[in-house]
Amino acid sequence: MGTYRPGGVIETARWYVAEAHQPKAHLAKARRFETRRSEARPSQAHRPETRPSQAQWPEARQSQTHWSGTRQSHAHWHGTRPAQNHWHLTRQAQDHWHGTRPSQTRRFETRQSRARASEALLSRAMPRHAVRVSHAFATDQLALAGLTWKSSGHCADRHNRVCTSMQAIRSETLVGVIDLKRESGCPVVVTGGTEAGHAPGAFSHAAGYKIDIRHNKCVDRHITKKYPRAGVRSDGSALYRSASGDIFASESDHWDILFR
Repeated sequence: MGTYRPGGVIETARWYVAEAHQPKAHLAKARRFETRRSEARPSQAHRPETRPSQAQWPEARQSQTHWSGTRQSHAHWHGTRPAQNHWHLTRQAQDHWHGTRPSQTRRFETRQSRARASEALLSRAMPRHAVRVSHAFATDQLALAGLTWKSSGHCADRHNRVCTSMQAIRSETLVGVIDLKRESGCPVVVTGGTEAGHAPGAFSHAAGYKIDIRHNKCVDRHITKKYPRAGVRSDGSALYRSASGDIFASESDHWDILFR
C-alpha cells in the first residue's frame, strides 16, 4: 500500500480501502514467482524434442518395424542356419562313408543276400518230408552258416572211404548240424557224411541220416550239458539224446550224430 496522507479520518479510510482493492503487491509477487519459474525450466522453444512429431511418427514406426524385422531374421538365422546344418549333414554322411567303406558294405550285403537265397533254397528243399541234396549244395550251406568240412584224403568221392562226401544227404540232417552250430556258437568241422566205410542200416550215413563232426571242448561241453545221457552204445560210445530224438554218440575222435 501507499503512504498515509492526512486529510481527515474519512478520507484516510477511503484511501485505505482504495489501496486495499488494488493488488499491486500481489501482482508484483506473482511476477517475481513466474520469473523464477521460467528461469528454472527452459521455455517451450528451447525444450528438446523427446518424441517424434505427428508428421515424423509414421517414419519412426517404419524404422522400428524394420528393426523388429531385422531381429526376427537374425533369430531365424540363428534358429535354422541352413548352410551350417547342411555342412553337419555332409560331415555325418562323410563319417558314415569312412566308417563303413562301401566295398565292405557291398560284400556284407552280398553275403546276406546269398545267405537269404540259400535259406530259401534250403526251405524249399525241406518241405514236409526231407529230400536229398547234392554235395555242392550241402557244402555251400555249411560255408554260409560258418561250418567247415575236412577230408583225410582231400576228396569228395562218395565211394571212397577216405573222402568226405555229402552227396544225397538228407536236408534235415544238414539243417540239424547247422542248428547245432547256431545254438552252441562253437566251431563245427564236419568230417563224415554219406561216403563209404560206415556201418549200414536204415538210419545210417549212407542213408543220409548221420553226420560226423570233430571233437572240441566247446562242442563237447554244449552237448554233454544240454542233452541228457541215454546209455552206452555197443561199441562203448556214450550216448546223449535230445528232446526231438536226435542221438549224439561220442566216439574216440568225433561225434557220430543221428538226426531223425
